[in-house]
Amino acid sequence: MYSQENNYFYEIKEFDENYSENAIISRFLHAVGFRYYWSTEGLRENDLIYKPSDTGISTRATLEHIYVLAIIINSGIKDIEVKRSESYPELSFEKLRENTLKLTKESIDIVSKYEEDDFQNSKIRFGKNGFDFYNLFHGPISDSLYHIGQIVSYRRSSGNPLPRGVNHFLGKKM
Repeated sequence: MYSQENNYFYEIKEFDENYSENAIISRFLHAVGFRYYWSTEGLRENDLIYKPSDTGISTRATLEHIYVLAIIINSGIKDIEVKRSESYPELSFEKLRENTLKLTKESIDIVSKYEEDDFQNSKIRFGKNGFDFYNLFHGPISDSLYHIGQIVSYRRSSGNPLPRGVNHFLGKKM
């Protein structure tokens, strides 16, 4: 189960020609998972400590932020209060990566079973404040993609570009 789960985002699975809310949200989350999988595949210690400037944040800190975004997405899809920390120094890189991928996969599994009412009734909950489900798009889903792009840039700058053959358009490694 672990290796299958760990490799779930190796490529984006084939989809039925279905443009339901479930399929669209699932597709966005698959894109996040696929891009995260490949942006983090083969990162080395010197990649994790890389910072673009003295005032910038490291690759590791950016990965922790992406993990927080995965928690927010997952909590919103589960319609439960978001519980997160600002950082996760106790997690190894491997565990941080695994947790982020698992949360993304779990979010896809849950949203695939959503019914129409679930989209209307689910909220992103921060304490007593509940925000519309669709805030996930312009909030943590978009933010995840933005920061995953930073990881790609940082790893290039630290001398470790993406593995050859990753095709984001097709969602495959060629």
